[in-house]
Amino acid sequence: MALITFICTGNICRSPMAEGILKKKLNDINRSDIAVSSMGIHGLEGHPASNYAIDICKIEGIDLSMHSSRPLIPEELVKCNLVLTMEILHNEFILTYFPRIKDKTFLLGAWPQSGTKKNNIEDPIGGSINRYRKSFKEISFQIERILPLLLVRFPKASQSEQ
Repeated sequence: MALITFICTGNICRSPMAEGILKKKLNDINRSDIAVSSMGIHGLEGHPASNYAIDICKIEGIDLSMHSSRPLIPEELVKCNLVLTMEILHNEFILTYFPRIKDKTFLLGAWPQSGTKKNNIEDPIGGSINRYRKSFKEISFQIERILPLLLVRFPKASQSEQ
């Protein structure tokens, strides 16, 4: 099973939205062989997703009500097949503390290429619901963009291999 993990700062806004969006897209095409998770670089643990993130996702048919934030978990990061971050800062943090996963850590807004600050997805924390809506739309756009690439990179195993 492939594992894709999204990383943001506190794991209460962007990365949970990305996790929820990709899980829904994979579920819609019956791809239960790709697991999706999320974490934050600044160690919040056990916090719910922000209210606006929950509200925006609910409108889109994604339930974040049970989300519980997680800090970076080294053992899980090492097992990931792909780590997608929201900002260059997150990449730099991961590459500083977890250099052994540099070859599978990328900016969501640029993957599969390397990115720059213009590829960052802005943090909506503390902003209006419209800021969250904008972040959701950008994350959703990027996941739509990369979904075909993910399906090629992680082909579905044949029935005999399962």
